[in-house]
Amino acid sequence: MDLRDKYADLRDRFAIVAFHDRSAPTFEVLDEKMKDVIEKQWKGRELPFPILLDSTGRTYRNFAITSLGTAILIDPQGRVVRGRGEEILEAELEKLREAVRK
Repeated sequence: MDLRDKYADLRDRFAIVAFHDRSAPTFEVLDEKMKDVIEKQWKGRELPFPILLDSTGRTYRNFAITSLGTAILIDPQGRVVRGRGEEILEAELEKLREAVRK
C-alpha cells in the first residue's frame, strides 16, 4: 500500500497484484484470515489492489516464490524484476519516474 501511495503519479504505468498462498482456497476464507491483519497492521484500510488466490501453487512455482513478502515487478519491457521487500521495487519505480520526466 505504501508503494502504491508513494508512486501515485505513476499508477498508469504499473499495477500491483497480490497473490495469497494456498491456505485460502476461497475469498470467504481469505476475508476471515485477513480481518486481524486489516485491523491491526493496516489500521482498518483495505488493500487498494486485487488479491488473487493461488490454490494450485502454480504462480508460486512459476515465479519461484518461496515466502510471502516476495516482490516481483514486470517492467514495461516485460522483464521480471524480483527481490525480497520493497527496496528493489522502489529502485525500479524511481527509474521509471525518471524516465517519465525526460
